Amino acid sequence: MQIPDGYVAYDRDGIVGVVRADLAELPPAAFFADGDALPAARGRGEGVRVLRLGDGPVAVARTYRRGGALRGVLCDQFLDSQRPCREVAALNALRVAGVDAVEPLAGLARRDGALFQLRLLTALVEGALPLPAFVASRPEMRRAAVARAGAVVAAAFAAGLRHRDLHPDNLVASAGETGPVVHLLDLDRATLRAPVPIPVRLAMLTRMARYLVRHRASLPTTVARTDGLRFLRGLRLDREHRQAYARAISARLRRQLTLRRWFGR
Repeated sequence: MQIPDGYVAYDRDGIVGVVRADLAELPPAAFFADGDALPAARGRGEGVRVLRLGDGPVAVARTYRRGGALRGVLCDQFLDSQRPCREVAALNALRVAGVDAVEPLAGLARRDGALFQLRLLTALVEGALPLPAFVASRPEMRRAAVARAGAVVAAAFAAGLRHRDLHPDNLVASAGETGPVVHLLDLDRATLRAPVPIPVRLAMLTRMARYLVRHRASLPTTVARTDGLRFLRGLRLDREHRQAYARAISARLRRQLTLRRWFGR
């Protein structure tokens, strides 16, 4: 894998990966410190920590964790040591393309027997909350934050983002001087390859909608149809195309939820 500009390879004491060049002299313990919990993190991100990298930036450290059937067996052990490096590259490429993505600081793998523990470190966005939590806590910014989230996803699509598990908690929002600021994060196994055809975009947007349906009982706010339309407006779609996207997403979502009921998944 080609190392992005501004980053260097890291290989010390069984820990390998890539780090931002100005952090290359830090010892391995600095990157794998426990830090403090990040209370706002959801899902498998509940183990996310906040730590300071020496005298440098405050970082959000996410240890990769499995879902599904292997979660209880190999919770945080992986064969592929390059996954966090690829996520660093994807985040950096989006930022170079002008997308508001969090800044990657390091992607590292620590050997654990025959497998690896993986960790991604990104720069902390002060005051940021996952999008659903932000709009619940700042109702006066709800419309602008949802529209801005759509604009960030539109920019990511234009840059070629293909993400198998894009969902609303991949977007964090904070209050800026002129309104809400939204950043994209958590791009594990995402790729960048433009153009992104409409069916692929619809599949990712349907995945986002399904997440809202499946987690509605635990979401901090009720998501209204107007939120969805405002998000689509943020995608830079005119009225006709917004309505077409909304119909297509609704149809796909109904099919997926029906199959889920049939097969118990």
